Amino acid sequence: MSQLEATQKRLITLFEEALEEQIVGWARWPATLSAACRHGLFGGGKRVRPLLSLMAAEAVGGRAEDALPWAIAVEMIHTYSLVHDDLPAMDDDDVRRGRPTCHVAFGEANAILAGDALLTEAFAVVAGAPWPAARTVQLAALLGEAAGGSGMVGGQVLDMAGGLDTVAALERMQALKTGALIRAAAEGGAIAAGGAFEQVVAVRRCGAALGLLFQITDDLLDRQQDDSDIGKNVLDVLDMSEAVARRDVVAAEAKGTLAPLGDSGAGLAALVDAITTRDR
Repeated sequence: MSQLEATQKRLITLFEEALEEQIVGWARWPATLSAACRHGLFGGGKRVRPLLSLMAAEAVGGRAEDALPWAIAVEMIHTYSLVHDDLPAMDDDDVRRGRPTCHVAFGEANAILAGDALLTEAFAVVAGAPWPAARTVQLAALLGEAAGGSGMVGGQVLDMAGGLDTVAALERMQALKTGALIRAAAEGGAIAAGGAFEQVVAVRRCGAALGLLFQITDDLLDRQQDDSDIGKNVLDVLDMSEAVARRDVVAAEAKGTLAPLGDSGAGLAALVDAITTRDR
């Protein structure tokens, strides 16, 4: 097992245990709502965003435990976005990760409400975390920016509008829809763990590059498996060799941002390499 694999296993185990503990309070919710939220939240995702949050916390010399509420909140936001993206009015998908999507399993109204509940709960998690008050306010603002109209939601609007026929237009949409939350996952993890300003800036820049890198590799893998994503894939505006070259440039940029972290950035650098070469 590589060092990165050992770190992933340790941090994801830590995250899953904290997530289960966090949602104990859902027992007070209507049973259908709780079940629909769990269906999305425990649907077999890779946990890339919470992993990045916890790795960023350790990269700035902090404890992963200090970033757990942030990691949980980010994953709730991510899950809500998937639940809503799958709705008939959006991407109209019936299957996600080999299972029925939330609206197929629980009905469209319950899926909308599950997304609403996860979005709202994410901010409750941030508000209830044991950070200094100023840090909590900073993180709540970061979450709102990344998830809202200038971030993920804005990106979804651009995605639905279409017309993504240039590299610039496509990358702008992806930077908002996918990249904003990945960037915030990293930046917030560093903030939550008490990182110094220079460290937080470095992690934020790495997160921004990682967001684009993750999307490019996603596009390359998606087109190999399914060619129905016409109009929103990097291979619609670049040929394969150009897309691979773009991927490698972005990966180098991501690793270059880590210089201020010194040896502490080695784990994030390994994550960049793993995302660059991933095959699923």
